Amino acid sequence: MDLSSLEQSASKRRKFRIQSEFGRARQWRSRKSRPCDACRRRKTACIIDTRPPCRFCRGKGLDCRATSDSEHPKPAEHREPPAVVETSAVDEQPLPEIELVPAVNPAQPAVGLTGAPSPPWTIVNDDALEIQQIVTSPDEAVVALPINTQSRARTRRAALYTLEDGVNLTAHSMGLSGEQDTELLASFRSAVMNEVNRVDADIIQVCPGDLTGNRPPVHFSMLHDEFAPLDNVAKQAASNRIEAAVDGHADGLVRLYFKHVHPVYPVLSKTRFLRAYSDDKTAIPASVRGAVYGLASNFWRQDPEMSQTLGFNQHELFEDALGSLQREFHGPNLWTLQACLLLIHENPAENATIESPRVWTLSSQAVACAQMIGLHRDPAEWNIAPWEKCMRRKLWWATFAADVWSSVCHGNPPHIYRESFTTASLTMEDMAFDEDVPLELRHLIDESSTGLDISASARFYEGIAVSRVVHELLLSSYTDVRYEESMQDPLVRENTLLGLRTKLHNWESLLPRCVTMNSALPAPHLNNAPVHLSFYSAVALLFRALMSPVTKAAKRDPTSNLRRYFNAAVKDFAPFTDFMNEISPECLHAFWGLHARSQLILCGNFLIYLFLLAPDPEQVQDTFQLLGRFHDSLQRLSAVADKVAINLLRPVALRIDSFFTQAAQIMRTGPQTAAVPARAIDSGGT
Repeated sequence: MDLSSLEQSASKRRKFRIQSEFGRARQWRSRKSRPCDACRRRKTACIIDTRPPCRFCRGKGLDCRATSDSEHPKPAEHREPPAVVETSAVDEQPLPEIELVPAVNPAQPAVGLTGAPSPPWTIVNDDALEIQQIVTSPDEAVVALPINTQSRARTRRAALYTLEDGVNLTAHSMGLSGEQDTELLASFRSAVMNEVNRVDADIIQVCPGDLTGNRPPVHFSMLHDEFAPLDNVAKQAASNRIEAAVDGHADGLVRLYFKHVHPVYPVLSKTRFLRAYSDDKTAIPASVRGAVYGLASNFWRQDPEMSQTLGFNQHELFEDALGSLQREFHGPNLWTLQACLLLIHENPAENATIESPRVWTLSSQAVACAQMIGLHRDPAEWNIAPWEKCMRRKLWWATFAADVWSSVCHGNPPHIYRESFTTASLTMEDMAFDEDVPLELRHLIDESSTGLDISASARFYEGIAVSRVVHELLLSSYTDVRYEESMQDPLVRENTLLGLRTKLHNWESLLPRCVTMNSALPAPHLNNAPVHLSFYSAVALLFRALMSPVTKAAKRDPTSNLRRYFNAAVKDFAPFTDFMNEISPECLHAFWGLHARSQLILCGNFLIYLFLLAPDPEQVQDTFQLLGRFHDSLQRLSAVADKVAINLLRPVALRIDSFFTQAAQIMRTGPQTAAVPARAIDSGGT
């Protein structure tokens, strides 16, 4: 057979073509279902669970579609560029070189390789090609930005990520000691595929770092939220019980929360919460809703509009919220951390005179959650939306303060130490984020809660400032190791403590007028007292360290630290009794937070400390008068206190009353005598 006949037979051979479709579920390497354009260009697996978008486009925020062969645009004719072309400043900059991905062997599972910089999971600015738009609220963020081939390189250059709003995605911080080296990840990153060729996790780079400046690159692991069925059932059950308990009262409780709790403790993102609550409140984690409802229930009787009686117990709400929180820890995010911070402030048991250790464990969970989502790392240079940067900084410092005061509450060293974080200091701009509520959401809150409250922002800012001084104090003098080391060099220890005393004096002298106790606040629920109570707690801790060691010999020695700083301690702490006298019934019934109990105990015990260590009769009389004034203030406040306020006053009142009852006997016979002797253990084992 000659060559011409072979060609004729080949031309007559039947050709088979498989008709493919797009829009239905698609498995890897399927020939009947067409892959989307993005996956076809990348030569990677296009997997569609039920309907578009595919897993890749859904994760990246891309438009998932497939163009048929007939719809492919024809190549553009080559045209000479004009002689003069106006270029912007961005266009004149060299574009980053894009690393080409080699073709994937069809016999091998398809794994998407990503070069640097990584494509964004969700792009939140639609005009990022020329100038990055300043986004002050999550409501201004755009979910996705279409990417065309002509501007892909420039889009990757200017795109911003969101670590919080990915659909069914959770961003976990990848630290320097993580499973992969961060410097290697700067140049090579690959997704984690499971056995059925579905992406379980991917890695994105939010900051390239600067190795010449000793700043490492920052990466996050983006995990798909696929929880165990039992966890989903437990979370849904907790959510149902919480909503059933507050049925008919939820809107009122939300309004009370932002009227009474938020001005004193603004850790919840106001507009973000209200928008989610308005759209679908069950989309907010049950832990957050339970904490909001529970804290607001303390003020139900104070509001004249709330005539009905609440039919639920606050502790039941918190137990359901805590149960849901344990499941939410599998995929922590900013909601999870806000729940951690709020749940710390559950009302204590009515018979509790010593703070529950659960406060310490809850604060440790908050610290762990904050570190897991990367709040301990400064986001200033990250490619994320500005509103996320503000929110992350504010929540980190709220976590920092919770850790400090929980540490003081139980006498434990704080979980956070100097070298464990790089987050920049809090600013008033961070506090202002998300505080202005848009018109369409204002029906959910009180009129006084609709805008930014400068005094509330300043109050929180100054509270963080006190916490930072206390943190330095704890690390320098109140750990076993530092106590032993500093006592070996008393001069260095003393100079360090005097420096902290100067910081506290500066804080008091530079305090904004709107945060002072003399400020004419527009409403009684705007409470400045907790900030001042934390300040006096810091003063008490400072002088306890400065006057150490406390011994009988030191009490007799005029050159001892105890004697040298005693008068200064009385002078600096005497205004505390004036502060207690200024607390009005309205102020008492405002939100204080759980840590106020231990701070009040600390201050009351310091008055006893000064009285017992007074070296001469005149100082004994002065300190006894301070104790008497404090006791009178407690009696005055207890007479007008409600159930919640009694929980604040009772522990310190019992300590002062116990001291007056037992002081004379103890000073006569020594500390060996106890009011209620401990039960001895029978040596015979019976």
